Amino acid sequence: MILLLTSLWQRRGRRKPTLDFAAALLLYTLTIALVPPWVGASELLEGSDETVLYTGGIAGLGLGELDLGNAQGLDGVGIGGAQLDWAGQKRSAFTREEENGVVRAQNINWGDSWIHHLSASQIFGGDTATSAELKKREDDGFAELDDRQVRGNKTVHLTFNTCLQPIWNSSDTSTAPPPLQLFFSNSSSNKSPGPNVQGKVQYVVGVDEGYARFDIVTSGDLWVGVYASAMPSAEKDQWLSNPPWNYELALSTENYYHGYETKQFLYLVDTDDSTALFITGNMTDHSSEFGGVDEDPANLKNQSFTPYTMYAQNRNVPSRFKGLGKSYCAVRQLANITPGSTDVSLTTRGLGNFPKQQFYLKQLNRSSNYHAYLARPRTSIGTTAGILWEPLVANTKTDGNCQIIYNLPFCSEVAYAVPSNPTLFDAKQLMEFYDNGAQQWWANFTYSLQQVQCNTTSSRAYSLARDCDDCAAAYKTWLCAVTIPRCMDYSANFPYLAARSSNLLFWNASANGWQKHPWMPVLDDQEVSQWQQSGGWLGTGNNQSVVPSRNSAIDSTVKPGAYKEIRPCKDLCWTLVQSCPSPMGFGCPGEGSWAKEVAYGERDVEGDVTCSYLGAVYFLSGTTPQMAMSLRWLWGLVLMAGWWAGR
Repeated sequence: MILLLTSLWQRRGRRKPTLDFAAALLLYTLTIALVPPWVGASELLEGSDETVLYTGGIAGLGLGELDLGNAQGLDGVGIGGAQLDWAGQKRSAFTREEENGVVRAQNINWGDSWIHHLSASQIFGGDTATSAELKKREDDGFAELDDRQVRGNKTVHLTFNTCLQPIWNSSDTSTAPPPLQLFFSNSSSNKSPGPNVQGKVQYVVGVDEGYARFDIVTSGDLWVGVYASAMPSAEKDQWLSNPPWNYELALSTENYYHGYETKQFLYLVDTDDSTALFITGNMTDHSSEFGGVDEDPANLKNQSFTPYTMYAQNRNVPSRFKGLGKSYCAVRQLANITPGSTDVSLTTRGLGNFPKQQFYLKQLNRSSNYHAYLARPRTSIGTTAGILWEPLVANTKTDGNCQIIYNLPFCSEVAYAVPSNPTLFDAKQLMEFYDNGAQQWWANFTYSLQQVQCNTTSSRAYSLARDCDDCAAAYKTWLCAVTIPRCMDYSANFPYLAARSSNLLFWNASANGWQKHPWMPVLDDQEVSQWQQSGGWLGTGNNQSVVPSRNSAIDSTVKPGAYKEIRPCKDLCWTLVQSCPSPMGFGCPGEGSWAKEVAYGERDVEGDVTCSYLGAVYFLSGTTPQMAMSLRWLWGLVLMAGWWAGR
């Protein structure tokens, strides 16, 4: 009977196919009926010349192909892709032809599978010599084995991202659907790799948090199967019908189109109650050594070159990409803070004065915890893929009287939250208030420095190790750090913080009244009087309750009320004393004195910002061993220099 069908097919195949759909179904049914149920498709046709007859499919139907050679059945026939496997069970599978180096997205529903085929011509098509030899051998009728010998082996980079997934129809946000499963085969004996394949060569690719990457060495075609688990019948009403899963797959002999990087390259500068400032590591031609991407130095001369982007997710808000935290396309599509809510620019502020990209995230919620994701889109035309970095945790402030300022004209290295009052100053006015105040003090200093013989012989110079330029640089660094205090919530309890203006209230110009903090009720006259008599937050009898802001104009003009300060680092004062002539009268409070404890803080070698210094970034040193060692060594020198200066 099989020979009869074969002859029929051969006869009809000699002319333009006219086989209608009914005849196709009849042929398919008869063939299924004649195959013993314990024999698989590849076992039936393996080693038989009839395989060629079947793998050609039935053309001219306008409904896809009937491919019995690999048990794919009706493949994408416009009726939902419904198929019957050899056990007679209905399933859904689809096949898609892929292009080398092209990223494409695909939806997939519960219980469905997609087969992605990358042909040898796509893999080896760019090799002119190989293609010419293959064409010659094809013309000469050589076997497939000879073709593979000509081609040799080539590595194909497989990358995968799950972008969307079904949503649990309940307030229980802890439930996530099972992950998509990924299989591949580089053997023509298995053109439908998947979870139900037995006795054939295939490989499982692990999908971790929505991300997979695998290198495949092949000498011929590749088949990649993506499988979505069947929905448990007991959960039928628990999952929303939309969206289904959506994923991106890329097969390329040149590049990895999706990536996930665990080495940190994004750092927190500071937060306030509604914004956060982040910065990348140094962008150089060897950034990859420190977790970034190597840059072309020519691009870094262009201020509009901002190859990185950022996303953030409020951890107090249910995340739609739960279980997809390593997927670039999931974060790109589903994060609740997107690049549209971010100001992006280049800066050379901070470590090494190399170019860095900075991100000013807006529209954040106060007193909230965020995951911040650094990302880098691929720049290829039509490509939506990219690299995602492991998220960084950032907490917004609570009290509402600290605000981030950065990119100041004079104190250009200042970038952190300062004492503020949004009812009196907008961001630009606040920046000008602090920067102009520092400039006025700087002008007075320059008059004094002009009295020093800077350009003179070594025998008449005030120091053989330092000169007037060193003195000016040290003074400016110290001045900006001292006159522009780094602000923290008064409610914060870190041991390195110093309370400021604890007996003062916040002036709400909009409400024309006093408040303990901007988010608290306006006080009446009697409540204000009671507050002043009680000594404020710390109460009477505590000497810290009367410690004002170190810059008196803050209390009298900005009127932020009580806040806490991250004190300037004591080495800023030491460097100033060591760099300037002694007649200028600079001095630092002694170790262990009350004045030192109130005025200056200590550095943390692990990278936490426990004292304020210009260009400070949270945990930059703690994430890179080389930087940590360098800073410990530098700090040791500073301590030694301070000890010698005090002798």
